[in-house]
Amino acid sequence: MMWSQEVLALSRRWLLILLRERLNLLFSVLQPAVWLVFFAGALGGAMDPRAVGTDDYIAFAVPGIIAFTVVGNGVTAAMPLLFDKETGYLDKLLSMPIRRSSLIVSRFVFQVGMNSAQVVVILLVALVLGVRPASGPLGVLAILVATALLTLALTAAAMALACAVPSHGTFFAITGFASLPLLFMSNAFVPLSAMPGWMETVARANPLTYAIEAMRLLVLDGWSGGVPLSLGALVVASALLLAVGSWQFARQTSERIA
Repeated sequence: MMWSQEVLALSRRWLLILLRERLNLLFSVLQPAVWLVFFAGALGGAMDPRAVGTDDYIAFAVPGIIAFTVVGNGVTAAMPLLFDKETGYLDKLLSMPIRRSSLIVSRFVFQVGMNSAQVVVILLVALVLGVRPASGPLGVLAILVATALLTLALTAAAMALACAVPSHGTFFAITGFASLPLLFMSNAFVPLSAMPGWMETVARANPLTYAIEAMRLLVLDGWSGGVPLSLGALVVASALLLAVGSWQFARQTSERIA
């Protein structure tokens, strides 16, 4: 009970910070929908339906836009921890009688809520554009589950990096270098079959590929047999990244306490 109160209290802190920046909140929610309208709309006419497997490129791109959103939010998820570390506020939190795990779990809770709101906006805009998920309302819930797992994986990785680097300059340099390759080395906007062999091999080792594949099947094909396999691979990747993130966070905070 005490631990859950700690998580909720810290999650409320993240929410209050966001609500104080109303323009940031507005653009954070609307930006993914803008990407869907302009990016997918612009590329739709240039894509070969035989390559992507459907005439509706917007429906094909919806999971990619969701993944794009989660990648961006995964980077920003670690920024409060990074600035708390640099300003010394993290040391104040560590000196309080709270569990260290509540610090990282509260960030997961906040990010899952934020990303879920953005996914709902994306799906509503896609609905207006004529996209109808083949898996129905339950499929939308499954898409939110896949989004939550991907959020967990990327937030854990970003927070591990934030704990390890000496300054925010290094953090932004690394994430700026890695974010777009992480996205484009997946099946976000083109199928794996259309990639060169080496790129397909890299994409199959990318957790984004399995999250996107699960969501794409739910949107285009419904409850096919590939959905559990993709979600299972995503669960394994999320568990591994969470273990790395938790270990790095525990190691760094132990050193600060010492």
